[in-house]
Amino acid sequence: MKRKILLTLLSILTVLVLLSSMVVTSYAALEDDKQDVQNKINEAKNELNTISDNKDEAETELEKLTSQIVQVQSELDSLKAQIEDLNSSIEKKQEEIDEEEAEIERKDNLLKERMVALYEAGDTSYLDVLFNSEDIFDFLSSYSIIQQIVETDTTLIEELEKQKQQLESDKSNLEADKAKVEEKEAEQKIKRASLSTLQEKKQSEVDKLSADEKAKQAELDEYNSKLKEIDNAIAEALRKAQEEEKNNSATGGNGSSFDGTFAWPLDYSPRRVTSRMKYRWGRWHKGIDIGTNAETGKRVVAAASGTVVYSAYQSGTSSSPGYGNYLIIYHGNGYCSLYAHMASKSVSTGERVSQGQLIGYSGNTGGVAPHLHFEIRRATSVSDFFGNNWLDPLDYLPGGYVIVD
Repeated sequence: MKRKILLTLLSILTVLVLLSSMVVTSYAALEDDKQDVQNKINEAKNELNTISDNKDEAETELEKLTSQIVQVQSELDSLKAQIEDLNSSIEKKQEEIDEEEAEIERKDNLLKERMVALYEAGDTSYLDVLFNSEDIFDFLSSYSIIQQIVETDTTLIEELEKQKQQLESDKSNLEADKAKVEEKEAEQKIKRASLSTLQEKKQSEVDKLSADEKAKQAELDEYNSKLKEIDNAIAEALRKAQEEEKNNSATGGNGSSFDGTFAWPLDYSPRRVTSRMKYRWGRWHKGIDIGTNAETGKRVVAAASGTVVYSAYQSGTSSSPGYGNYLIIYHGNGYCSLYAHMASKSVSTGERVSQGQLIGYSGNTGGVAPHLHFEIRRATSVSDFFGNNWLDPLDYLPGGYVIVD
């Protein structure tokens, strides 16, 4: 009878061990999947940032080209107006030249008519004029008038010719100016055509980058959706772990007996808290920072016994820090601890660790100065395991430290 009971208990224990192994295996598989998706997300984000930067640069260049085209077009409009004004001036000069030519022709014809009249009157000698004159004064007057008429007509024609030559010279100058403006206009048209070609190419580049950006964002959304699915699966795995913990407790196990007693997670002295749990830099600091004297490679140890349920990398920058290399240990009774910014990790997901066991080395991953970020969480339910359930580590760690933040 005792042997039968012993076999029964042994069978139950075997089943629990197998279930525990399955849970650990489930954790490991899920964490591997999540790490793979997270890596793809980080890669997609970097690619998206590169595409966005290239798009911004292309759009800036496109704006410059558009501005240059507007300027060139303004210059072309101005040159066109100048050409129209010059054409108008040339036409006006031509009209004045035509008028001068008509006046010259009229005066010339009048002079010819007078010369013909004198010729038809025959050779008029001074004696003819003298004998036909009443007196010497009439003689001088008659001859002088004839001579003055001819001289006046000739002088007038010469003046008109000079005016015509001046008008033709002015017209030539206007046409020369027009030729220069037309030459400049032709150059500007070539420049505008070249800029338009560059503008079309740059617009095509912007359109392609916009399409690439949209496609990359869709890819990132898909990864985030997958990540959410994995988180849900992890939450389900944690639920099973808690159920297993209850079963272990019911069968005499000690999984739920953890009372929240933690040891210091950094094997380094002196113990210096460089930043407490508080609101800072526009967001909530979920744990404490433990100083390493600005050095990396200090031993990070498990603050309590438990199972490594999460191990990942979260990138960041100095302005927007991430966890870098970090892991989470589940201790039982809802408690877990998080260790971040490590240079490297010595344990993997699913591994059972003891309090004080080496789990990694401190570093500055995640875009921060060298230190260890340490958190303690406790979930009252599976739904809030990753929610706002952070506990102040200083309420759970032993003394012997100084606060310097």
